[in-house]
Amino acid sequence: MEGRPSIRDALVRAEKELSRARVPDARTEAEHLLCHVLGFKRHELFLNSQRPLSPGESKRFEGFIERRKRREPSAYITGTAEFFGYALKVTRATLIPRPETELLVEAAIRLFPEEGVVIDLCTGSGCIAVTLAKELSGRGIRIYATDISAEALDVAGENAKTHGVDGLINFFHGDLFAPLEGLGLRAKCSLILSNPPYVSDSEVEGLEPEIKEFEPLEALSAGSDGLSFIRRIIDESPGWLVSGGRLLMEMGYGQAAKARDMVEGNRDYDDVEIKRDLSGIERLLVVRRR
Repeated sequence: MEGRPSIRDALVRAEKELSRARVPDARTEAEHLLCHVLGFKRHELFLNSQRPLSPGESKRFEGFIERRKRREPSAYITGTAEFFGYALKVTRATLIPRPETELLVEAAIRLFPEEGVVIDLCTGSGCIAVTLAKELSGRGIRIYATDISAEALDVAGENAKTHGVDGLINFFHGDLFAPLEGLGLRAKCSLILSNPPYVSDSEVEGLEPEIKEFEPLEALSAGSDGLSFIRRIIDESPGWLVSGGRLLMEMGYGQAAKARDMVEGNRDYDDVEIKRDLSGIERLLVVRRR
């Protein structure tokens, strides 16, 4: 075991390397990646701090650190991200699920009736659809999820199977509502959910390298004002919702007032609500179909 680095030594060295590469939260990132290599929980790193790494473990960890130094997100390195307590597969074809999107899921759980049909637009990794199906599996839920990326839908389908809810979700390839035409869903849906692209063209350049260089641009960029998808979803959703059904949509910083104006200018809606995330940002639009 001479010369083999201990868990503690490996973490100290990795933290220094990540810090020099200006990776935020370098120590936490190093711990997360080593936990994935070893199959440990975080506290087990400290309980076993003097345990030497095997040559294979060292090589794999060093490879992970080199990728993270190039600012590749940890979720893409490990291939998994946690959302609402569930481990989900992610690839560079999908956005990495964010904690603020859990606000949408929490609201959808509260608003879902005893049974009903849900549409999830821009499903990506399927984090919203899969989580909602898991949480409401005993309540007669049926989910139709769409995405413009066939590669993202493959990942979403895997996540649904992994979590045993593939029988509750139908995935469709196409632009927003387009692939759902002809399925008899018009005026039948209790909830429409979406975390659409909402980054403006000018904002894209200012994004962190982890986002700008690795996450799929088509899942982020939404035109000159960042509102192109939000505008379309607000306009098109009334034709798919039952009376009293609700549209729940995530928004970006500073977009709430414009989204509210769009809704209030549409006579198909009433009962407009804007919910803030844990950072105090107006993040979630919730509106009711008259």
